Amino acid sequence: MSGKILIADDQQEIVSALSMVLAGYELEEANDGNAALSLAVSEQPDLVLLDVDMPGMSGIEVLKKLMTRPRHPLVIMLTADGSPETVSKVMQAGVFAYIIKPFEKAEVLEQVQRAFKFMESSRS
Repeated sequence: MSGKILIADDQQEIVSALSMVLAGYELEEANDGNAALSLAVSEQPDLVLLDVDMPGMSGIEVLKKLMTRPRHPLVIMLTADGSPETVSKVMQAGVFAYIIKPFEKAEVLEQVQRAFKFMESSRS
């Protein structure tokens, strides 16, 4: 496994759990929207796991700002709100996938691997 992933969630236990699941990747962590955007710009991760509801700047705002960048990462949104409105909003903003909390380890790994396969096929 290779690739750089930014995990952005305001709940430290979620960040810790995701860090353990994704231990084979190069990881960055952020606990609020402003830090997530700043790290995404400076570190240029391949993939961002981004919580919808964070302090400072919402995950949806971060996603929209990332999508305006010339080289933007793929984004998988994390949300406890699986309502059709939220899902529709994140899909329209350009998210690659979304995972509803609480999540299973296997689901996270599957979506991350799918994202990296997509990036690989896009380069060829």
